[in-house]
Amino acid sequence: MVLNLSYQQNKFIQLFGFVQSMVDTQKLFSLPLTLKQALTNHYYFIKIILIGEYIKHRTFNGANKALPVLASSLVNAGFNQVVQLDLERDDLSINDVLLEVQNADLIIFAGCLTTQWQEIDAHSKKIFATLMEYGRQNVPILVGGYATKSVEDIASITPWITAFCDGEGENSIVEIAHAVAKGNFHRNMKQLPGLCFTQINQGFYCANTDNNKLANFYRSTASRVTNFDEIDQNFGLRHIPKVHNMDIFKTKDGRQLKTAQMFTQRGCPWGCGFCNKSQENNHVVRLSETSFRRQLRQLKQRGYEAIYLDVDTFTAHPTAAKKEAEILQQEGFVWGSNTRIDKIDYEQMCYLVKHKCVYMFFGVEHTLPEVSLANHKFNGSIQSQIKQALDYPAKIKQVFQDMNKAGLPSSYFLILGLPKAKLNTDKTEIIGYEPTTLADDLSAIRFGLEECNPDFLNFNILRFMPGSFAADTPGNCSYTCVRPSGEKPITAGYFLERAVKHYGYSQSPTHGVYRLCESVGRYQPITTAINPQRVYDTICYAMQLINAKIDAGGKATKLFIDRDLLALGLVSQDEQGRYAIAPLEDFAKI
Repeated sequence: MVLNLSYQQNKFIQLFGFVQSMVDTQKLFSLPLTLKQALTNHYYFIKIILIGEYIKHRTFNGANKALPVLASSLVNAGFNQVVQLDLERDDLSINDVLLEVQNADLIIFAGCLTTQWQEIDAHSKKIFATLMEYGRQNVPILVGGYATKSVEDIASITPWITAFCDGEGENSIVEIAHAVAKGNFHRNMKQLPGLCFTQINQGFYCANTDNNKLANFYRSTASRVTNFDEIDQNFGLRHIPKVHNMDIFKTKDGRQLKTAQMFTQRGCPWGCGFCNKSQENNHVVRLSETSFRRQLRQLKQRGYEAIYLDVDTFTAHPTAAKKEAEILQQEGFVWGSNTRIDKIDYEQMCYLVKHKCVYMFFGVEHTLPEVSLANHKFNGSIQSQIKQALDYPAKIKQVFQDMNKAGLPSSYFLILGLPKAKLNTDKTEIIGYEPTTLADDLSAIRFGLEECNPDFLNFNILRFMPGSFAADTPGNCSYTCVRPSGEKPITAGYFLERAVKHYGYSQSPTHGVYRLCESVGRYQPITTAINPQRVYDTICYAMQLINAKIDAGGKATKLFIDRDLLALGLVSQDEQGRYAIAPLEDFAKI
């Protein structure tokens, strides 16, 4: 009788773990060469599945960036059977994933966002059931990415997920794979960097039956990667062409350029209240020129024409930014990236445009100084922050005027429903916080369209993403007045329907009109300052200003609109770019 491959591999892992527990490393590697080679080959032949989840209600769909990065790290470490399954692909479904996991040794949902917990929950449970059906009780199912922030409540009611990987994964995933290959993963979980889990009794974990009490949870965070030069960021990447409601990375005749994402730096030196990028470590690490050129040339050979640099503050280090712009031009790409309004000037813009930059994004968030203060937009003493906040509107106006003059497309991005600070009469001290009003948001829109004249305008609603200051800070803070949980932190469980019901969390109201704002879907805790009528009135006001500007012969600023809403006819544009919108009640039906 011939054993199937998965059974042989599982038995080998058990044998290898036994051998390691009986002899030290020196004795193990003094075994006969043929036996040592056989052990080594089997050791690195474990099957690792990397799964990318589909993101609903997102303006920009595309390939999951974490999969090729982690796969490259594993292959560089000698693991030869790494399968990438990105559910953003039109040719993949969860059924394809279930077929692949039947003989897997390690399964990881990689690069996940908290907003994907509905999908992660359903799919991980199906995977666990498949493993049980095939007698694979000890195969770890892990979840990595931002979805692992404040995840204790989900962990307590999700016993089929073995652990959560918090922090940067390029190094930690290799250590996890080594532990699985040795057969000691479950025994050594506390020694694996970044692994978080409910405490083990025996083997798998039991869900906590007390609705109001979380299971004992072990936490750790993987350290920041200091060198990622050898990682191929597009290793085994399957290009996922998507058409977006935005005219960037296109030819003059409208053809979508084949675009890849890359990062040339990790880390952000800022600490904004609604973002979690810099909460763990604000040290910035950069990609070397040699590695950057090598990867660009590989992409060029595969037909890529445009690059979006997925970095947080591209021009924070101006010399390095200029050098990377030169490299992108020399290697034959058009490109775009992110930065901050207070970290770019006209001279830099002209230099970037000269070197084929066709798009630069920065979040305005809001124009009121009191909002910038409540949301910790700036660093330094309170007096310094107040001065920076008061100077911010003029900087916004100057930067957008410079963008238009430099020929760089500009995007005006606002977050609705933010809190704002209350200042004393001489504006030297913060004396409290309160929600922004509809009038506050309308003034920011009017300022943007009249003073900044942007090419694009898009909106988001304040969502409380675990891992950020806005979601995590307990007690009375600047966000308490708009946070649905009040003084209590927002956890990952607020994003999962099953957890909301299990723990009795307050649930943010849902309405189809929220889809007019980027990426907002069901089971996302949003600001209490917002309601459907306010969102509708805000978007209508923006459309009225855009239409009036067009009628006066001005630029046709383009709104980011969910393509489903366009397909349903809820929002439409005429040939000149003027907008029309359906009545509010029609949005309640979606």
